[in-house]
Amino acid sequence: MRKKKINMLAKKIAISAALILSIAGSGLGSISAHASNVQDTYWHNEYRLWDQNDNTPSRQKYDTTSYYNRTDNISGYNNYIRIWAALADGTAVNQDHAYNTYEGQVLYLWNLAVERYGSGVSVRINSTSTKWLSASGVWSPDSV
Repeated sequence: MRKKKINMLAKKIAISAALILSIAGSGLGSISAHASNVQDTYWHNEYRLWDQNDNTPSRQKYDTTSYYNRTDNISGYNNYIRIWAALADGTAVNQDHAYNTYEGQVLYLWNLAVERYGSGVSVRINSTSTKWLSASGVWSPDSV
């Protein structure tokens, strides 16, 4: 009789452990799936002699990866814009890492946004040009 009680208790413990592990595993999977913000967002910027700066729309950043940027179009021949990582309010988080980006180029922007301000911080890409031109592309705050 005592052996049956021990076997029943062992079965209950095994079933409970399996249930807890499956719940924990599914919860962790959903956390990591939402931890990155890698979907592309379209941006279009205009640079004029009286206003040489522009930026992407802001989004939340969740992990410590680089920002992703792809420049699809820049008006004119052999033009470029200068880009760097920033918070949504324009505060630079690039620690002097800025990049010239040309039409068709993909760049991964170095930043300290999450390290300094925590996961979920709102960020954008700042940019400038000394020429009168327009540029467009896509970006995401987290990269794969």
